[in-house]
Amino acid sequence: MIGNIFPFPAVLSAVPKIFSQQSQLKLNESGNQILSWIWKHPESGKNLEIIAGYDPAERFFSSGSYLMYPWVNRHSSDHITLGEEFISLKDLGSKDNKGYPSHGLAYSWRRSVLDRTDHSVFLELIPDESLSLTPLGKIRVREEYSLHTVSNEEILTLRTFFQNENLVPFRFCYGYHPYFRINSQPPLAQLRSNIKKQIPLQEDLIPVYPIYGVETNVFELEQIPTLDSLFFDEEPNVVLQVRNESYQVSIHSYANVSNEIPLSYMQIYTDFSGNRIAIEPMSAPGNAVLHGFSLTTLLPEEEKSGCFQIRLSPL
Repeated sequence: MIGNIFPFPAVLSAVPKIFSQQSQLKLNESGNQILSWIWKHPESGKNLEIIAGYDPAERFFSSGSYLMYPWVNRHSSDHITLGEEFISLKDLGSKDNKGYPSHGLAYSWRRSVLDRTDHSVFLELIPDESLSLTPLGKIRVREEYSLHTVSNEEILTLRTFFQNENLVPFRFCYGYHPYFRINSQPPLAQLRSNIKKQIPLQEDLIPVYPIYGVETNVFELEQIPTLDSLFFDEEPNVVLQVRNESYQVSIHSYANVSNEIPLSYMQIYTDFSGNRIAIEPMSAPGNAVLHGFSLTTLLPEEEKSGCFQIRLSPL
């Protein structure tokens, strides 16, 4: 974690950017979305748009990259228990077309800047006023984006810290929902992965509980099928190969030490009409809070973090 060089957190007043030798990442003014990530291909010299950047003219969840917390994807109840408090979701957050609360409650929270260098930015989430006095508002959440070039590979690392300032334990899950650009014209993009297990979903996209895995061949196909599907591996690595631009994107989750939060689940969603695909690293499947499944527990004053990387390289 990088130190705090500001005497007080500064609410974002300008669009934050970070740089490496080969790329530039830009966040929106609130710090809760990625506007763009442009990479100069080390061989062709082309400037390539890697993330399908956030478009304010579209629905918030349709582009860019955003945090899902304290649950991921769908939650099939109109209330949630966080800490020891019952919270109604009827007037909070967003709902999908089935009426399910979706993507958590923190996706649109503004960020303040704790530290910034050319290649990294350290942000703290500011809870919405409606939740600031709840147990959710007493979890300190911080994000560190860092960008590096290593040989011909570009590496974006996103680490998220959670610290419990409640007097009671707090259980949650989290994930991110980045959209990547693809080209739906031949030659088509391909997906490759070490993942062997797919988790069945119901027609409403809620996972089947108890959770189980079935063998999948999705990552062996010659072209990407239509997907809104959930996958599992202890250390998943999903590779998007964009052949017409001669590069690949690797989304890799790992846990280096025992107190890290593993992001072992990947939801993949294709939006071919928008030439984009979401590859979402998550610590639990959808509806996990309701079932008490694969949740992270923070004791009072305890802090844990999770991390994933996005790696770019030529094909």
